[in-house]
This record gives sequence, structure tokens and C-alpha cells, in this order.
Amino acid sequence: MGQDAKSWPDSPYVQLNDEVRAGMLRDLFAEVTNSDNIWIFGFGSLMWNPGFKPTDRQPVTLRCYERKFHLWSTKGRGSQERPGLGLCLEPAKGSCRGIAYRLSPETCDKDLQYLWDREMTSGVYHPRWLTVELENGLELRVLTWVVNETHVRYAGPRPVHEMARVMAGAKGKYGACRDYLANTIAEMAKLGERDPLFDEVLSLIDSEYAAV
Repeated sequence: MGQDAKSWPDSPYVQLNDEVRAGMLRDLFAEVTNSDNIWIFGFGSLMWNPGFKPTDRQPVTLRCYERKFHLWSTKGRGSQERPGLGLCLEPAKGSCRGIAYRLSPETCDKDLQYLWDREMTSGVYHPRWLTVELENGLELRVLTWVVNETHVRYAGPRPVHEMARVMAGAKGKYGACRDYLANTIAEMAKLGERDPLFDEVLSLIDSEYAAV
């Protein structure tokens, strides 16, 4: 595979049990005073595939966090035998452009359960209420997912050539890791944002590692 097996987690994928996840959801929404105005911040695949029907969709900016491919993906965009890399939000000096979605009050409970099942399976994310900026300068409170850096699936920064090798051959239940990267770049471009590292990784995948 062209990689050192020690460079990714060899422990099996572990899913949080339903009781733990349900408790986390209850705790998170204990402070919500208006359940008819819940917004979700999408910074990865939620930008092009939210999986629910929002009542509003707004481009926004999250300050003091950056989008990183710092997660091992052994399910969605990779496998235990051939992990890929997934996106996360990390506290940082920069910012992250993304999409804020307003949940429909009629389907809010169902949509939240869907998002919880999608994002909160392994505990690699901490759910957080954060503040984003709309294009008109106003602020919006959103729910999003910040990386848990102590989790076994946290990969951290990797050399660009290693990222390209890992992502080039990885596939999971949601498709190829390379396509995940390309879709992310395309959605970022629509928002007027680019990351030279992402561009370089994709270029290396297509020019040097396509057959890996």
C-alpha cells in the first residue's frame, strides 16, 4: 500500500452506544430557548449533501477555527484496511467559510436525530454552539462539530505527500476520499475560499498517486 501501517490506527472502529449519544444530545439542547430557530453549520460534506430540507441556507464565516483533513476515516471515506482522511474543525487563528442551515420546526427533531447519527457515532467530534457571521455582518448562533484531539481517530497534521497517498486509494460507504477532497475544494470555491494545501494534495493524487 506504500504506507507504514503504524501511521494509522489499528484499533477497530468503536461506536458510542445509543444511551451515551442521546444523553449528549439532551445536554446540548438543555440551554436552547427557541427550538424553532435552530441553525446548523456545515463545513464539509454537509455543504453539498446536508441530507435534510432546511428552511433557509446562508453562506457564513466562522472565526478562530479552520477546516482540516486531520481525521482518520475508516468507515465513510475509507476502511480499516485502507483508511482515508476526513475533515474536522480545529481552533486556530484563521477562519472557515461554510453554510448555515436553518432546520424546519416541523422536522427539527427528526433532522437532529439524523445529524446525530451521521456526525456523533464515534465521539471524534465535540458538538458545540458557536457564533458565525453572515455576509451582512450580523451574527448567528449555530450548532457544529469541533474535533476531539484526544480521540484515536485524530490523525493530526501530515506531510502533503503522505496525505495524497492516503487519500488516493481510500474508499468507504460514502465514496472515494479523493472525491470528498475535490467536492470540498469546489464548495469552498463557491464561497470565495481556497486552501493551497488542499489544492496541492488533489494535484498530487491526480498526477502521482492515481494508480496507488
